[in-house]
Amino acid sequence: MPQVYIGIGSNLGDRKSNFEFAARKLLADDRIRELKRSPVYETEPVGGEGQPRYWNAVWSFVTELSPYDLLQGMHDIETRAGRQRIMKNEARILDLDILFYGKETCEKQNCVIPHPRLHKRAFVLVPFCDLAPEFVHPVLKKTIRILLNELSAKDKTQSAKRVL
Repeated sequence: MPQVYIGIGSNLGDRKSNFEFAARKLLADDRIRELKRSPVYETEPVGGEGQPRYWNAVWSFVTELSPYDLLQGMHDIETRAGRQRIMKNEARILDLDILFYGKETCEKQNCVIPHPRLHKRAFVLVPFCDLAPEFVHPVLKKTIRILLNELSAKDKTQSAKRVL
């Protein structure tokens, strides 16, 4: 079974409860096992001016689900948490993104793996580096630690403070 890495974020409502809800719902599926969680960081929103600060983390697990079925399940969890998809970069109760699905790549309209912008986002790379710094990006052929080190000092400050 592939090792999957997902990004989780929340900037509306009780962010801690939103994270706990996501973990419960993921683990309720017996095809998802061995959930590991990075520390949680509070970060500035990217692309959505005037929004509350986010909580961001990276989680990993193994799964029997296909990438598409996993993505559909994660969208269902977001919807059940109260997320409505109205516009791009809006504030979110819960945001779940597949970052990596083992070493696989996928480029379909609704399912792009690896996540196309993760290597440019400190709010992903900082917690990912806490969880799996030596994981190698299958396309860029660089570890998460190297990708984080390649970010500019300005980009790295987006990671803000560790909260959990």
